[in-house]
Amino acid sequence: MTQRHNKKMRLNGFSGVRSLEARFRFLWMVLFCFAAFGCKAQSQAPVAENVTPASSGYKTEIFNLVDPDGNQSGTEIGRAVSTAFDHFLNMSGLDAQMLRKRLLSGPATEGSLWKVGESREWLYHICQANQCNVTNVALLYDEQSHRTAGRLLYRCTPQWLGSPSDAEKGLIENQYPIKIDADDARIFCKKK
Repeated sequence: MTQRHNKKMRLNGFSGVRSLEARFRFLWMVLFCFAAFGCKAQSQAPVAENVTPASSGYKTEIFNLVDPDGNQSGTEIGRAVSTAFDHFLNMSGLDAQMLRKRLLSGPATEGSLWKVGESREWLYHICQANQCNVTNVALLYDEQSHRTAGRLLYRCTPQWLGSPSDAEKGLIENQYPIKIDADDARIFCKKK
């Protein structure tokens, strides 16, 4: 009987230590996940309820602002965004007029307002017709400073422009992940 009791105590004692160790590891994982992802979630948040009448002109597809035929291209907001968009495309080192023409040929999403860090930035997405997943732009535009930052994907090659922060990159990657299927890669991607 003593032998069974000692064996039972050793097993219970051992499992109690293991249980404590497992709880400790789990607690560290939870704290790590909270710190790693909780902070990031706080730095990027949609702020659609804070769209004011002054900023509501940005809540449209970007081609309405930058395309000469767009319904807001002649407005103060349209001219500011168009100038910033051209500056953004010029940073790529590619032919900006060719890029502009290709990007304005396809669909675009309506701009959405996000709070990234301390700034309020409009996130736009525009792409080339029939090649959306291989040639597109995800662009953040700060209405106060007119700063642009984002990702140009041209013929399957991504390029970060405007020195986006890690939070801005994370927002763009989360909202507009790069997804290129094998057929499009074979047909449209640049051959090296």
